[in-house]
Amino acid sequence: MNPALALALVLAACWSAWLELAARIPDLAAALPLALVTATLAAPLMARGTQRRVLPITPLTILLGLYALAVIAAPPLARIAPAALAVGYCLHTASQDTTPRVSFYGLILLALPVLPSLEFYTAYPVRLAAIEASAALLRMNGIAAGVDGLALRFGDQLIQFDAPCSGVRMLWTCWFLASALAHLYGFSRWRYLAALGLATLLAIAGNIVRATSLFYLEAQLLPLDAAGWAHDAVGIVAFAMTALLLFIVVRPRRAAGYAA
Repeated sequence: MNPALALALVLAACWSAWLELAARIPDLAAALPLALVTATLAAPLMARGTQRRVLPITPLTILLGLYALAVIAAPPLARIAPAALAVGYCLHTASQDTTPRVSFYGLILLALPVLPSLEFYTAYPVRLAAIEASAALLRMNGIAAGVDGLALRFGDQLIQFDAPCSGVRMLWTCWFLASALAHLYGFSRWRYLAALGLATLLAIAGNIVRATSLFYLEAQLLPLDAAGWAHDAVGIVAFAMTALLLFIVVRPRRAAGYAA
């Protein structure tokens, strides 16, 4: 099928997904310039692609079939995802000679408004795991810290772990970084999944280190202002260390050896 025709059909067939996506953009006016830039960049690629290749119809049929099933009985985000993947497939196939890698689809999914759902479903267990691990590390360091719900108890102090401290945003960022590296270096699907697994472990470990470090500030065990710049600085340093370690671990020593 002609790639430009396929893209037009996908945009028309998945009209409800675009309405739901627009409803999840806080400021639609701010998204319009991005859409115009995307369309401007995609136009020459589509024109070039229509002259040199035909879009395979089977993957597109599968994605549109998933969208049709999701429209019947699925939450809005599950309806947006296959529609966005179908658009990405059309653009990639029109502009590239290779089949889209799994990491390409991963980047599209992570670019969707998944953070609210991710925080809703995973914030509590991630916070609980971070608190339990932080308490264990503190006890290993000789500090009598206990767990009280979603807080650390230290003597008469009760140090709360609020939602922003759950580490979900760090987890999403590590997934996105792993997906970008996998796409850049042409990882196979299995190496990409391994990279996502490493990103998950490093994000959880980085959040535990950050939470444990913040305990020393909140418990006033260090001569620093817990409510001032030190709190933000600890978070920035923990994230930077996690991202750097992820880059070192995931990045192949010889990129060409991992291309599939």
